[in-house]
Amino acid sequence: MNRSITWVGVVIILAGIALTAFPIVVTGAEQLDLEQEAGLLLAPIGLLVVLIGAVQPNPERTTIRGTFGNPDENFLRHSAAGAAERPRPVLRLNPREAVECRHCRTVISFDLAQCPRCARSRDCRVCGRPLEMMGDRTDCPSCHRVEAFCNCPRLERPNGPAAVGARPRRG
Repeated sequence: MNRSITWVGVVIILAGIALTAFPIVVTGAEQLDLEQEAGLLLAPIGLLVVLIGAVQPNPERTTIRGTFGNPDENFLRHSAAGAAERPRPVLRLNPREAVECRHCRTVISFDLAQCPRCARSRDCRVCGRPLEMMGDRTDCPSCHRVEAFCNCPRLERPNGPAAVGARPRRG
């Protein structure tokens, strides 16, 4: 709040009230004179100036980009710079890409949590844990996020995933 602008508005409001009351106090006549009309016009203008002063920044605290050590401006500058320096997270996979079942090599749609052929749970492409169905979407069971946004550590399987391009075992 800029107090100097606000005080100017208060003075304008008081001048408007004084002009409105002046003919009544001086002459005792209760008729609408030029001074009263001016007073009735000045009061709303003063209210507008008070509102403008209330939304303006305080010049004692706000300086030009924090040149003279404004703590608010310095905080805003550092938080904005920190947000610009942080890299945006990159999706490692397409969330709507179909995957293969690691057991029977059947193509599984992104929205299914189980293989339609062998009925085993599909593995999360990020952490390797079996996915669950939560409502109408497939979620990682440990972090409860959609598979593309999973932030769990990678789970190493004892037998490891089958090599890409390997023929499925039958037996």
